Amino acid sequence: MEKIPITRNGYRHLAAELLHLRRVVRPRVLEELQEARLFGIKADNQQYLLARENHSVLLRKIHDLETKLAQCEIFVGRKFTSKVVGFGTWTVVRNLETGETLRFQMVGPYESDVANGRLSILSPVGRSLMGRSEGDEVTVFTPAGERTYQVLEILS
Repeated sequence: MEKIPITRNGYRHLAAELLHLRRVVRPRVLEELQEARLFGIKADNQQYLLARENHSVLLRKIHDLETKLAQCEIFVGRKFTSKVVGFGTWTVVRNLETGETLRFQMVGPYESDVANGRLSILSPVGRSLMGRSEGDEVTVFTPAGERTYQVLEILS
């Protein structure tokens, strides 16, 4: 099984979400399911059918989080030199077409959130930026079209 890189905070977030689903949400869903069973297990008991569906959705979420956590490998400290874009580094780039300046932290796919400045190293832009130095220009073929970025600054 291939390991997926994740930061310590990202791992803690996933583990906390799993714990919440197991300790808070699952007992509530099971209680709803038991309550709905009191009216009988029939095809016309919509409350039971909805509770059963909610239970199966919850089990899928829990299984998905367990699988993600099993695949994760926490990266602690720097594995790259400080002047090269790598996992965990903060990178400031400029879109050369629009002039827009963006600041990203390079993270794993399970904790990616571009709106909050967390860019996956497996995304098209992330893959292109990995290993680049300050001043390098990168052309990326994204679903929205071709983009050209210049690496302005790399922060640890």
